[in-house]
Amino acid sequence: MNSSTILKRLGLAGGWAQEVGLAAIALGLGFGIMPILIFFAGSSTLGRYDGASIARIYSTLYRGLGLGSLASWTVALGPYGLYLLFRALRLWWRASAHLA
Repeated sequence: MNSSTILKRLGLAGGWAQEVGLAAIALGLGFGIMPILIFFAGSSTLGRYDGASIARIYSTLYRGLGLGSLASWTVALGPYGLYLLFRALRLWWRASAHLA
């Protein structure tokens, strides 16, 4: 099952609807899943420190978003930024193939 079939089942078959759906998924990953991944990567690599918890990393992230912290915004918007970078590279690759 490819991604277009999954998106059609979700009702995201059109261009803008598909873009909004993928953006929502990427932002959901950034705001919901990335802090958990960062917590487990840090605790497995460096070990747990005193007071470390998933709730604390979420509170730190969202407090940083409110204060305008670049690190917090990078974590939250990182998956969407990677998605946009992938799209730009794919567009560039296709354009260079048409020129050759």
